[in-house]
Amino acid sequence: MGNVCRFHDIKYDTNLHEEFTAWLKKKEIKWGNRKYVFPKEQLSLEQVLHNIIELQPIHSIFTLFMLTSGLRTHEARIVFENHKKFCHDGVLEIFWNRKTKNANATFCLPALHDKMDRKFVFDYDHFKGLGCELRYLRKLNFTVNATKLDPLLAEFMQGRRGNVSQRHYFLPLLTNNKKKWTRIWNDIVKLT
Repeated sequence: MGNVCRFHDIKYDTNLHEEFTAWLKKKEIKWGNRKYVFPKEQLSLEQVLHNIIELQPIHSIFTLFMLTSGLRTHEARIVFENHKKFCHDGVLEIFWNRKTKNANATFCLPALHDKMDRKFVFDYDHFKGLGCELRYLRKLNFTVNATKLDPLLAEFMQGRRGNVSQRHYFLPLLTNNKKKWTRIWNDIVKLT
């Protein structure tokens, strides 16, 4: 339908495609064969942890890593599969900068440390049982870190604040807060 509307717009100089997409948004219609529609209400951290337990072991470990690290899905896959390269004494030093997306540094949960460095076939179908999109884990991570640790540090760990030039300021902050962060996330993850 979208392509037909575009063709009609080009041939007859109309704005049918804009009207069509506005109507789709108004009616909240989404297209796609493999798109899973998750509930709009926010899942609690406890519910997400319960759903993580139900996943296959490798996917469960990966989603726990995403939840505790706060990395985007693509970043988490690279770091998960090449863990030894990035982990330095419990701190994952990434410092990537791609256009508007940054990844700075975050912590590595000791309980997951030895379970990473494994390649696996990644397919979003494997995470259907999670009950939410994988990117929702990043929001949960930020909420926990900002409320229980330090809001400024939480923004840095998610790549929202600071950059490579400020790493000398934030890395000591990470080191100083490592024990507290580990204690917070150990208490959360022990529910799984």
